[in-house]
Amino acid sequence: MKHRSISAVAFAFAAAMTLAACGADSGSDTASSQAATTSTASNFESGKTQEGLIEGEAPPTTTPPNLATPTAQELNSRINRAFDRSVGSQEKTAWVQDAERDPQLVDKLVDAAERNKVKVSITGVRPPENGKLKADADVSIDGKPVQDAFVEFVAEDDQWKVSNQFTCNIVRTAKLDSAACQAR
Repeated sequence: MKHRSISAVAFAFAAAMTLAACGADSGSDTASSQAATTSTASNFESGKTQEGLIEGEAPPTTTPPNLATPTAQELNSRINRAFDRSVGSQEKTAWVQDAERDPQLVDKLVDAAERNKVKVSITGVRPPENGKLKADADVSIDGKPVQDAFVEFVAEDDQWKVSNQFTCNIVRTAKLDSAACQAR
C-alpha cells in the first residue's frame, strides 16, 4: 500500500514539474502579454479609447406602439383562441410575444393548458403603461383558483400580445420548455 502512495506522489510531482517547465519557456512573452492585458483592461474600465477603435453605443430605445386599450371581451377572445387547438399555429403565433423564437411555443402552450386544465377569464383591463397592460382574470389550474391572477399583454407591432412571461409560466407548469422561454 505504501508503494502505491509513493508512486502516486511521484507521478503528481513529475506532472507538476512538466507543466511548470512548459510554462517557463515563454517567460518574457507571458509578462508582456499580462502587461498588455492589464493596460487594455485599465483603458476599458476607465472609458478611455485607443486610436482607431470605436466605442460602443447604448442600444436605441424603442417606443411601444400607442394602441387603444382593448376590452375584457376582446382579450378573453384572444386568450381563449390561443388555448384552442383548432386555431392554426400561424394565427396564434401573431398573438404571443416571442413566439417567433420557437415555432412550437403556441403548441406547447395549448398542450400545457390542456394537461393542467388551465381556464382563464379576463374580468377587467387596467390602463396600459409603457406598452404593457395587466388584465385582471379568473384563472384556475386543475380546478384550483389562482389568487390575485392577472394576464399581462404587451403592445407589439399593431396589436396586444399575450406576454412571454405569462405564456412561459403556463408552459412551465406542464414541465415543458421552449427556446422562447430561455433567459432574454
